[in-house]
Amino acid sequence: MASSDRLIGFSTGALSKGDFRRGLELLRARSIKTVELSALRENELPILSEAIRNLDLSDFEHVSVHSPSNLVQLSEEETIRYLSPIAELSIPIIVHPDTMHEERWRTLGNLLWIENLDKRKSRGRTVSEMEDIFSSFPDAAFCFDIAHARQVDPTMVEAAQMLRSFNDRLRQIHASGLNSASRHSPMSAASSFAIARVSHLIPSSVPVILESTVAPEGIDDEVNFARAAFSPWFGRLSADIDAVFAFATLSMRERQVTSFLSCMAASGAKLHDFETVIRHLPAGGAYSPGSPFVDTRELLARLSEDERLKLQQHLEERLRTVREEYPELVARYAEQFS
Repeated sequence: MASSDRLIGFSTGALSKGDFRRGLELLRARSIKTVELSALRENELPILSEAIRNLDLSDFEHVSVHSPSNLVQLSEEETIRYLSPIAELSIPIIVHPDTMHEERWRTLGNLLWIENLDKRKSRGRTVSEMEDIFSSFPDAAFCFDIAHARQVDPTMVEAAQMLRSFNDRLRQIHASGLNSASRHSPMSAASSFAIARVSHLIPSSVPVILESTVAPEGIDDEVNFARAAFSPWFGRLSADIDAVFAFATLSMRERQVTSFLSCMAASGAKLHDFETVIRHLPAGGAYSPGSPFVDTRELLARLSEDERLKLQQHLEERLRTVREEYPELVARYAEQFS
């Protein structure tokens, strides 16, 4: 499956809180083939459980169900009983690990897809915490929530390690913005750049569920925004830019920037010439295993116009940081910065 063909859809709860039927209608109207039926709140689960057998889902290529994120009124036994008709239809079930305290969840087998959690929670936030959870549920799969991972570690280092560690379990992605109160919101440039840091680690066959809370008229724009964010070509070039201008180790960063500016000076190139900068990048950022070598010029040609604009903005932001951090380099290579 090509990256542009990646299945991207929505959680019904993000589109129509408490009304999964309305969410399905909104997605059908736009021929979106990917859906997660939301029962995030306890009172929604009995209704969905009763309706699921007669619910027409034939228009969708990927369907999952999200179990309640907090159990207060329902016991775990009752929750699993309500989930059983869903599992009988072989529909996977997304579960927050902090709601799981009993081994009876194992009865869901490989239909149990466990999600990593945000910083408010006491478990499921890091690789080590997820390893402990999967050791208790060895047949379970993984639903990776990028917004949660970014909130726990904005550098996305933990996110990358999580994707590498549980790649064989990865079945679905959650994507959205996330505000300071840990509530899902529309995606932003910052969330897009975070996705770009790890998109090369996500197979194009893995569907993406958007939890962005958007109005019906914003659905198409949010899907298109997400499709660009998950482009592996954008991710590779973004990683190549960061390998030069945002290297994590400060001493190495200055060395990398100096070396790149020297190369630009030798060819008489200017930093305002976006395509020239991209062509001079040392290719080979973050490639997935077995991926063929593609130089930066070819990668740039594969981007959409929106992706090119986003990449240019990303480069400009990195260059602004360089100007602030290394004024002596700016002075030395004034011709390149002009």
